[in-house]
Amino acid sequence: MSTESGQNDAPETPEGTTPHGRFMDMLGNRIFLIVGAVVVAGLMSGISWVLLRGGEGEDRTLAGAIEAYETGEVTKARDVARSQVDNLHVEQPYQGAAPFLLGMILHDEAKGFLNPKDRETVYRVAVQHLETARDRGFPPEYEIRGEYLLGISQMESKQYEKAIHSLTKIYADYPLHQLDIENALADCYLAIKPTTPDNLQQALKWSRLYDAHPVLTPEQKSEAHIRLARIQFELGQLDETLETILEIPPTSPSYVDGVIVQGLVARRRYHDHLAAGENEQAQDSLNTAIRMFRKAASNQLVAADSTRKASYLLAVMLRANEQLDEAMEQASRTRKIYYRTPESVAAGLEEAELLRAEDKDEEAVEIYRRALREAALNGEYENPWVNEVEFRQRVTRAIDAWKSEEKFAPAVEVAQALRPLFPADQAFQIEADVQHAWGDYLEHKADKVPFNQSLDLRAKSRFRFRSAGKVYLDLAEHRFATAEYTNDLWNSASAYLRGQDFSKAVEILAEYQRYETREHQPRALVATARALIALDRAEDALSPINECLEFYPKDPSVYEARVLGGEAYMELGKLAEAKSVLTANLDDGRLEPSSREWQDSLFALGQVLHLEGEMYEAQARVKGALEAPESIPREAFQFLEQSNESYKGAIKYLHAAVRRYPDDPRSVSARYLIAECHRRSSTLPKKKFRLVNIETQRIKFDKEVKDHLESAIEIYNDLEYELTTKLEMQADLHPVEAKILRNCYFAQGAAMFELARYKDAIEAYSTASNRYQTEAVSLEAFVQIAHCYRYMNLSTEARGTVEQAKIVLSRLADGIDYSETTHGSRDDWQNYLDWLGATL
Repeated sequence: MSTESGQNDAPETPEGTTPHGRFMDMLGNRIFLIVGAVVVAGLMSGISWVLLRGGEGEDRTLAGAIEAYETGEVTKARDVARSQVDNLHVEQPYQGAAPFLLGMILHDEAKGFLNPKDRETVYRVAVQHLETARDRGFPPEYEIRGEYLLGISQMESKQYEKAIHSLTKIYADYPLHQLDIENALADCYLAIKPTTPDNLQQALKWSRLYDAHPVLTPEQKSEAHIRLARIQFELGQLDETLETILEIPPTSPSYVDGVIVQGLVARRRYHDHLAAGENEQAQDSLNTAIRMFRKAASNQLVAADSTRKASYLLAVMLRANEQLDEAMEQASRTRKIYYRTPESVAAGLEEAELLRAEDKDEEAVEIYRRALREAALNGEYENPWVNEVEFRQRVTRAIDAWKSEEKFAPAVEVAQALRPLFPADQAFQIEADVQHAWGDYLEHKADKVPFNQSLDLRAKSRFRFRSAGKVYLDLAEHRFATAEYTNDLWNSASAYLRGQDFSKAVEILAEYQRYETREHQPRALVATARALIALDRAEDALSPINECLEFYPKDPSVYEARVLGGEAYMELGKLAEAKSVLTANLDDGRLEPSSREWQDSLFALGQVLHLEGEMYEAQARVKGALEAPESIPREAFQFLEQSNESYKGAIKYLHAAVRRYPDDPRSVSARYLIAECHRRSSTLPKKKFRLVNIETQRIKFDKEVKDHLESAIEIYNDLEYELTTKLEMQADLHPVEAKILRNCYFAQGAAMFELARYKDAIEAYSTASNRYQTEAVSLEAFVQIAHCYRYMNLSTEARGTVEQAKIVLSRLADGIDYSETTHGSRDDWQNYLDWLGATL
């Protein structure tokens, strides 16, 4: 090492010597020469001198400022430096003197800050001034010292690569601080993240150089051993690590840190043995690690860094040894005692995971939330035990585990606490996905329970879908300028649709269509139409439906658009148009029968044809179809013919739907409509039977009547049995199923009455009157029973049935809406029963 550079020693003048040193001697000589130049050369040289001295007296010049700093007059030096730092007219070699002074002063002051963040900030400002000084040129004889102060300030402000460059450059030329440079370089190489073998080797090199100095105090020696051991540990030199640690005496303040390193070595060997399948050796290493960490954690200096680290590591190894209760207690203790430290955050993760394993979800949620909040307190994540990626993964795994276990409440609570530690888009995505999964779960659960129990589940499911929709929308707004924006909007709209907030869905879909490409426009049109239909805006829904059909005829969305078109047209009473779009799906040739759209089209077309049959039948009645056969106008018969054709088509499509999809919930309604079509189709052949005299034709029409009615009765019977059984098992039915069951009793009785099977009809109506005796519809059953008795010439029984009906009427609760299931009010029924009883 060179020791000949006199410039390095000048600024480091020991106390008691002349403060000016060689620099001031040289400056004095320079002043002498300048004064001579003024005398000889005149005014121009004088002006140069003024510029050099800053235009003021000697005590306000930069040279004077440096002298003031060296003598401890820091305030004076700072004032001069501040006044000259932006003065670019100062001539070389003093142009960098002002920023150099400010950098030196800040470097000194930074050491006095206790808060690491504040200290780092001051060092960073010092770096800015010193870099400026270097660019302009350090003052004479301060070049190396300036580079040294810059390197140290860069290291302290975590600019490690820059610090390495600055300090390495002057290492050989600055023997006075070579010890400090070796120490700093070792720290810098060790601090660079991510750690690389090359950097570790450099750290090892400089650490060994530093460690070899005989001038180190015992405390410095022990600290050097600790660092050297940690570098060796990172390099996997475990035996060398232990050898280095054993050189630290038990009386050293670094002894506990050495114990921790021994524990870390044992921990590393535990994992190595475990990976190699050497279970016995692994257990020995695990026991050693626990012993070392327990020893270090028992240190009386509770606030010491070493104790804090050992406390956390002990919890980790106790957990590995399946001492779960003790591990949880240790993790909890670490989290509470060492609040707002990396160990507290890491211990919180351990504790939360242990709590979750014991199904203590509420407690686990609270700890996860605290850990997330604590980890983000300083604005950026720094933790040597659990890096940021691992931290996020462990929290995400907890959320996923709760989701898989169908424990959505804790998953949502933790997901809502992810920000700001998680990136906003990731946090939004996770929360939205959990909310959506919760909605799915509740919806599927509702499908498997009785109807009354499902109502609350469905309401909760819709709430979760709406919550997911809101978060997806927040995510979309956050990613407005990205390619994911429209996809987030789509997810939001879809969730709102399932949450039945159709107005919000329409609003979001409009925004989606503004930005989405042509390729995805059809699905937006279809979704908009679905929402509008749900809002009872069928007329408005036809616009997006027709747009989809016209402009995107080859897109798969057209099939769903046709299904929705059928629904919209049916609501508007435009049955021909409804038949057209639904038939187009079934006749397209490209739609597979296994597809949802084919299935929907089949059921829907059957419903449309049934409705069309009822419409023609109603028109036939208006034209006189209820008159005696011989008096029925031809036009009425034509409407009856059309009605039967529609019923025939309905039976065809509905029968195909039920046969193909027997487990579809709509199959119950479809079977009931098939039965109704058969029953109503018996009207026309019955009328014709009475008009013809040819026996073969009469037999034909009579067979048609009986076939239709018998088919209807058979279906009514099957439905009655299935729904009654389901009611007994579940205690309730869906309102549609309950209505079908009720109608089956009455329709079955009506069909049997048409077949003159009066006893069977009475039995069916009696069952209905008993089941619905607290409802107004029971009155209809009594009236039909009375008619059956009248046709059987049992007048006494008929009148008795009417009297029973009067008693039931008197017992019906006040406030019952008779119009829901009958054709009259309470008074109308009273008058009608009185009249009926008098005529029997």
